This record gives sequence, C-alpha cells and structure tokens, in this order.
Amino acid sequence: MAKYFKCFTDKNPVSYKLGEEIVFTVFAREDGENIKCEKVEWKLFGDDGGSMNGVSDIDTEKPLTLKYTLKRAGFVRLKCIAKDQNGNEIEGFDPLNASAGADVLSLTYSDTVPEDFDEYWGEIEKTVADFETEVLYLKETNRREGFKTYEVRIKTPSGRPASGSVSIPLKEGKFPIRISFLGYGLHAAGYVYDENMICGNFNAHGFENEPWDQIETKYGKELSMYGFNNEENASNMTTYFRNMMIRNLIALKYLKSLPEWNKTDIMSVGGSQGALQAITVAAHDSDVTEVIADKPWLCDLNSSNNGYIKGWRPDFAEGLRYFDTVAQGMKLKCPLSLDCYLGDDCCPPKTVMALYNSVKSDKKVRFVQSAGHSYFPPENEEVNAEF
Repeated sequence: MAKYFKCFTDKNPVSYKLGEEIVFTVFAREDGENIKCEKVEWKLFGDDGGSMNGVSDIDTEKPLTLKYTLKRAGFVRLKCIAKDQNGNEIEGFDPLNASAGADVLSLTYSDTVPEDFDEYWGEIEKTVADFETEVLYLKETNRREGFKTYEVRIKTPSGRPASGSVSIPLKEGKFPIRISFLGYGLHAAGYVYDENMICGNFNAHGFENEPWDQIETKYGKELSMYGFNNEENASNMTTYFRNMMIRNLIALKYLKSLPEWNKTDIMSVGGSQGALQAITVAAHDSDVTEVIADKPWLCDLNSSNNGYIKGWRPDFAEGLRYFDTVAQGMKLKCPLSLDCYLGDDCCPPKTVMALYNSVKSDKKVRFVQSAGHSYFPPENEEVNAEF
C-alpha cells in the first residue's frame, strides 16, 4: 500500500457553523499505521479568499494540526505534499486533498436560470419527441453469458449519432432501464451488466466503440478540449454541450422503444461529465424515475466569479447558463443521489452543494473526506451528512 495522509477534523467536516474554528489533524500513514514524515508542505485556502501555508513535520505521536475560520459560508481546502530534504516530492507518497465546510446548507446558486430556459429546452424536447429514431448500426457481440449484448449507433437530428453499448438479460420478464454516461474525454462506451436491468452506456460524442488509440487518432485533434471554447460557449446554439445532450435524449428514447422495458422504471447514472448528462436527461425526460450522480461536473459555473474555488471547468459564459448542472437540477422531479468528494479539485464541494441545495425533489448526498476527482483514500473516510 502506498504511503498517504489521513485527515481528521474535530467534528463532522460538513457541520461547522460560520465563524466556528475548523481544526484539521493530519497523520502520515502506511498500511494503516502511523509513520514519520520529516517534511510536509501544506496549504490552506478557503472559499472566503483567505490562505495560509507552511512546512512542518509529522511524527507517529505528533500529527500536523492546523486551524482555519471561514469568513463566509463555503469550504476551506487543505493540501499536503510529502517532500524529501531536497524539497522534492516523495514518489509513492499520496498527496492530501481534504476540506471542511461552514453553513453548507446555505450555499446557493451563483447565477439565475435564464428567462427563456424552459422555451429553449422545450424546443429541444419537441425536436427529440418528433424525431423518428433509426438504428444506423447494430452489432451483436455476445460478451457475457445470460445477456444479449450489442453495439449500437442511432441517428440523431444533430449530426453525429448516439453511440454506445447495450446489454439485456436473456431471462423472461420486463426490466427497468439503466442509462449511463461517461466522464470528460474520448472514451468508448464499454458494457454494463445487471441481471435485472436493461443497461445502455453511451459515449458523449457519437463515435465508434473502438480502442482509445484509434479514437484519439480519428478525433483527438477535432475534440481537443471540447466544451472549453469561449467563442462556442457564448451562445446556447453553438456550445458543444447542446448536441451532446440531444444525442443523450435520443439514446434514452431508443432504449424506451425496446420491448424488454417494463414501461415504468428508468435510472439515469453518471460521474463527473456523466453526472451532468445523467441529470440533464432526467430534467428533460419525465419518464426518468431516479438519478445517481457521482461528483457532478459543470455545477455553479459563475461561482468562481464570486470568489469561490473554481475547479477544472470552462469559464462562465452565456451559452453555458443553459447547461449548468445546477440549473438542470432545479428541473428534476425524481429522486437524486449525489456523491461529493471533499478533496475534488475538478468539482469543488461548494459547487456540488449549490446543486444539492437547489434540487427540490427527494435528494441525498454522500461525502468522502480526502477523495479527489480520480483518487480514493486507502482508508474509508465516508462522512454522514446528517442533513
């Protein structure tokens, strides 16, 4: 097991009140045991604009203890890096990214929903409803016993097809649909299996399900940093996310046409960009009955213009206001389950809480301390929200 840091706070890290001192205690660990770390470079920085930094040491009985008091509702982030005596980062020693928040249930959307939001999305919904789905490509693959599996590409009104994989249990019966979406990047849609569900998994771009290197060769230049083009994002008609969401809605329309569907239950699932897609599909297809969203991306884009930690996402732009995950979440009618990682540099906790606090349907959120966007701590640090 790698060496790593384990972070504790003096109370539940999402239960602090504004003005209350937050105390972080950090141990160096290996295989669940405390170890020494002679040089720890640390930094505290908050959604209130404040910051502190320094260099300390950690012993088995002497952890690093740091204190911070937020001056406005939000989160304070703690980063720790293990260094050798020459100031180089120690290879094989996981950095720490942790946080704690004050008055997190008061965190609100840093924008307003555009006045023509419903009109804009109503036109997209009508386009999808009126469009006759046509299968352009279907290839059975027989990937797993007990399932019918195939790759599929479905014609859309927006250029590229909806493209992904589907698995259907071979046993008798009618089944719920589970539609899932992928995170940012050029990923083929691999197979998802559940013996009690129809599982459709769709890529964001409508390309073929091929190995990554082939996809990169074909589309890498064209789709480099897609969604980050400020000129495209100035308009809701030209932003890359418009056609992505149309493809997603067509994909679900196709799955709903399958005779094996039970006509009742649809689960929409995704992580990061996939969570944006899962929530958006549910906001604009009333047949969706549940959303599971892990570390949702593109939340509360205007928050960085109000001094909150930005994370990794496009700049706030007029066209993106129609695709902000918080704006989509406000339209949900079905239950939402969220995962929020308290060390996430890509999707900062403040932005996820803005989503949670804006959703009016049934909702729940799970926090994981020290988990980053693509990193999970060696020791389970799940936090009970107690909301």
